Amino acid sequence: MKYHAKLGASEGSYTPFTVGKQEIVLTSVSLQQVSPGDLIELEIDVTWVKSIYWDMGEMEFILRKDTPDGPVIYWTLETCFEKGRTRESCSFYADPGMSVFYLSVRSADERGVISGDYWLKGTVKSVT
Repeated sequence: MKYHAKLGASEGSYTPFTVGKQEIVLTSVSLQQVSPGDLIELEIDVTWVKSIYWDMGEMEFILRKDTPDGPVIYWTLETCFEKGRTRESCSFYADPGMSVFYLSVRSADERGVISGDYWLKGTVKSVT
């Protein structure tokens, strides 16, 4: 492993908030020492609950590169009946200049509330 970074917030360090149809950046991570061809691993870990106004919660998780509205490199739609903990990961080989990644969320019908820990972890591994 060449480098890793982890950013986010712990439960209790912020007021829980409802996620709406506008994409919200939860956190970002800047990776150092990235060379073309290195393996980049991104891991998300988000604890959330359904809105009290719905029977089921629903939330989209989006990873983007370069800027908060940059190209999407990973997307998933998660649902829950009461509480959810979304843990996902993706790996890919680095392109030149690739080093900043953003974790965003949205929920078209405001069906999700960010309520617990949320983290984005990035790891750079040399493949040579």
